[in-house]
Amino acid sequence: MYLYCYARSDKARHTGQKLLTEAEGEWIEDLEAFVSSGDSGSRRADGTIVLILHQEPCIKLLLERLYPSNIKFPIINVTPDGKYAGILRTGGYNTYQILDKITAALGCIALSGEEDRKDTAPDLMQAVLSYQMKADDEELLKTIAAYIRDGGSVDVYSDLPLEMSEPILDSLSYKTYLFQSNQKNELGQAYASANQEDKYSIFITCGKIPEVEKNGKVLILVPRIVVVGLEVSSRSDPEYSAKLCREELDKHGINPDSVVTVAVSALARESEVVTTIAKDLGCFVTFFDSRLLKAVRIPLNKGFSNERMDAEFCTAAACLASDNGRILMRKTGDRNSIIMTTAIKRSPVYLTH
Repeated sequence: MYLYCYARSDKARHTGQKLLTEAEGEWIEDLEAFVSSGDSGSRRADGTIVLILHQEPCIKLLLERLYPSNIKFPIINVTPDGKYAGILRTGGYNTYQILDKITAALGCIALSGEEDRKDTAPDLMQAVLSYQMKADDEELLKTIAAYIRDGGSVDVYSDLPLEMSEPILDSLSYKTYLFQSNQKNELGQAYASANQEDKYSIFITCGKIPEVEKNGKVLILVPRIVVVGLEVSSRSDPEYSAKLCREELDKHGINPDSVVTVAVSALARESEVVTTIAKDLGCFVTFFDSRLLKAVRIPLNKGFSNERMDAEFCTAAACLASDNGRILMRKTGDRNSIIMTTAIKRSPVYLTH
């Protein structure tokens, strides 16, 4: 480790000098100049900033000067009398080991420990239950959930909008990497790369992820947030329709486990075809009055005249059930069986509540 120590009073400088006799490092004479110079090539990669100040000025410097800068070093606070030391910001995997060395050098009490993360760690299982997420490995899900509860940090990859109730605190446990909805290949590449690393990762998606050799530490979670709008032909065969529905989902790269409801008109809700499809997908049925469906207007491609702006029932049902969410596929299937439109619910997936 290499320490960049900053102090103001003689007492604090005495504490810092004692620390620098035990560890390699240097003094920061002007913190503003240190910050404004950025992460230059002359800085040690194993550097740690040590603020030998009381808590109030440390917090002010952290919020107003160090956080807005591009300096990514761990930041540790040591009281001027050298009696206490604690972590203000972690950086890398070994911040707590650096703190241990500082407390050993000064003979002071550590105010931070790796177990502290338990007090702010979110509960992954809460999000899993809220969105009825399907895990590709239930045992790995339990392992990762326990790891997060114990203060561990995991990488989270998704092509869905993710939200956290307290982003500043929750980002200590979840480091998110978000992809656009049209970046399926990039998400698949990230999945392949994650399976080559020795750390826990979570992929949250409603799409299909390509099969790769797994390392046993990468979890796939599929939230139930996709709506299937259906129009049913009077000649439909229930078993064939259920098979066709799955085939269409698969063809468009949609995981059937992500379907939360089948949306139909009130007249079709008792259809054996609808109940068979819902049972096959493990979801429930939502129905709407035909007058409400007829009133739905959705944007169409340029070139359509105004009189053709009425939505077909399957698309109207999907739009209503998803709160006008993004359409994934529109009006596909077989006119002699089922016509379907799928949409994804508008609201983001909340990792923490």
